[in-house]
Amino acid sequence: MPSRLIKKVAETITKKPSAIKEENKKEVSNVRKLKILITVVDRSKTMFYEDLLESFEINVQMVLYGHGTASSQMRALLGVAEGDKSVIISFIREDKVKETLEVLSEKFKKVRNGKGIAYTIPLDSIIGVAMYQLLSNDRTIKEGGKK
Repeated sequence: MPSRLIKKVAETITKKPSAIKEENKKEVSNVRKLKILITVVDRSKTMFYEDLLESFEINVQMVLYGHGTASSQMRALLGVAEGDKSVIISFIREDKVKETLEVLSEKFKKVRNGKGIAYTIPLDSIIGVAMYQLLSNDRTIKEGGKK
């Protein structure tokens, strides 16, 4: 058996149950809720918005390409230039949502041909610590009880 594992088992055995419960509470309190961020933008601005979202510690993004069904006459009437859109699906920590949506709203107004839609959907559960760490961009790796 590796010496590191033997030390960890020995520490666990010698700890009081109340100390173990307190450690577990601290670990659980560090977990932040996640949301799914859906952003719909013109296809030509996809890379711009992907880079912008990465600045908010969004680690996982998926881009779906779509094509609008409105005719060219209808798009001209509404003042919409392109029918080709990108849907960016991202996973974001709940504490970053407000700031991210505010910046996206500002960019939708100020960037030329940068209009879009952004909204979030709550994510109720996820299986696995490693998957949570990936989606929340949590880079802390616990080894021997230390971050």
